[in-house]
Formats: sequence, C-alpha cells, structure tokens
Amino acid sequence: MLIKIYGATRSESGANLCETCRASRIVRGRGLNEEIVFCDAAPMQSVRVGFKVTSCSDYVDARQPTFAELLEKAWILTPGSKRRPTGFVRASELQEEERARLMVEQYRDSR
Repeated sequence: MLIKIYGATRSESGANLCETCRASRIVRGRGLNEEIVFCDAAPMQSVRVGFKVTSCSDYVDARQPTFAELLEKAWILTPGSKRRPTGFVRASELQEEERARLMVEQYRDSR
C-alpha cells in the first residue's frame, strides 16, 4: 500500500522566489555560492535572507506589470467635453487630475 503525504517535506527543486520578486535585492559574487539576498517587503527595514525561499506571503512578481504601468499603456474611453470629443485616449495623455481621479475610482471599484 502506497501512502503519499502532501506538504510534509519541502522540495529542494523549487525555484528561488527572491530572483523574481520586486521586494528583493540580490548581490552576487564570482562563485556560485557567493550571494546575499535582502528582502525589502517589511516596511522601514531590510531583512537578510540566508536560505532559498520557495514560499512567501509578501511575494510580488517583478515580471508582471504594476497597475500604474498598465494604466500608462491603457486606452481609456473618455466622455465628450468642450475641449475633446468622445473617444479613446492614452492614459499618458490625460492630465494629472484626471489620472488621479481614475486611480481613486479604480480603488473604490476593487473593494
């Protein structure tokens, strides 16, 4: 009879999350084991991590764009006004007040 227990012992083959996390700083030397990892996820302090991280509650994938980066690339449907006809405009073309208003509306809608 074969019994499999899940989540008991961590595997050594998992990728190091710190390599792709926005909150990490990695300093590497010439040798393979010359590496210092700092985690900046905690506010107001930096923690040195001396082991390979395979699971983290504060992990933010640096390969994925942030909301602000997506907003800069987005085409936004704006209502018509005296200055501009109805249509799509790039978020980067909006004035700072309009962009701030959109951010606040998005925050309210996500709650």
